[in-house]
Amino acid sequence: MKKATKMAALVLAMTMTVSALTACGSSADNAADAAGVEETAVEETGTDGSGEDAAADTDAAADTDAAADTDVASDTAETDAADSDADAEQSTGAMTKTEGVLTFGTNAEFPPFEFVAGTGVIDQYDGIDMAIAKQIAEDNGMTAAVENMEFDSLLVALQNGQIDAAIAGMTITEERKEEADFSIPYYTATQVMIVKEDSDIAAAADMADKKICVVQGYTGEICVNDMGYPYEAFKKGTEAVMELANGKCDVVVIDSATAQKYVDENEGLKIVEDADAFESEEYAVAVRKGNTELLDMINSAIEAKLADGTISELGVQYTEEITAE
Repeated sequence: MKKATKMAALVLAMTMTVSALTACGSSADNAADAAGVEETAVEETGTDGSGEDAAADTDAAADTDAAADTDVASDTAETDAADSDADAEQSTGAMTKTEGVLTFGTNAEFPPFEFVAGTGVIDQYDGIDMAIAKQIAEDNGMTAAVENMEFDSLLVALQNGQIDAAIAGMTITEERKEEADFSIPYYTATQVMIVKEDSDIAAAADMADKKICVVQGYTGEICVNDMGYPYEAFKKGTEAVMELANGKCDVVVIDSATAQKYVDENEGLKIVEDADAFESEEYAVAVRKGNTELLDMINSAIEAKLADGTISELGVQYTEEITAE
């Protein structure tokens, strides 16, 4: 009986020991599992601060994107505003490039209409056209300014906005009307031939076998070209006339009023007219196409000056002054 009791006690003790060990193993496994979970969580969140850094980076990136979006929106708004201002300016059409100033382009090599003098009516620029330009500006409460350039550059300067108007003894032609709008005519002229006093040229047809000089871009060049004659073009009238005076050419074709100026200044020259070959031409002020406000203003001033005889008086004044020199 005691042996049986001892045996039963021993079995019970062993059973309890195994149970305890099993329980301990399970707890250890559970603890390990818990530790693994915690370690995984640490890796994911980063107890060393990497998780906080990632969050910070995310916030910073979000802030940067937001700031960039704000800047883009601001730039877009500024661009839209600038475009709006430009569109508004274009739609209203600024009459002149500088408020209160009317800038004329000219080629100051065409006396008595425009030339450089010691003291001119507009700075150093003088002549019939310069006097007309000044009065047009003053009649409208503006100041006249002058940009002197090659004749061929005037219409380009108009289109580019470098000048507001061109006044340079410019003849109205169909070709030029495609590039600019013209005022009413303020002067009527014609082309003539300047030759030496002993020349046998008596009509335009006599130029057929002669060496002809013209001024580049002037109506004289257009006329000679239309006649089919070869010619040499110079940038200045004085250069063409000196070519004739020095015996290097036979004839210069140029506007009548300017021709008289050159003949008066150079001995041994004379003027030959040919009304059948050279039609009369009209001078006018050119403005950028579509600038109707400025064109109307100029037309009103010219009409008034023609009506009261001012332009005729200027023609007489400058022709007499040049002849007297």
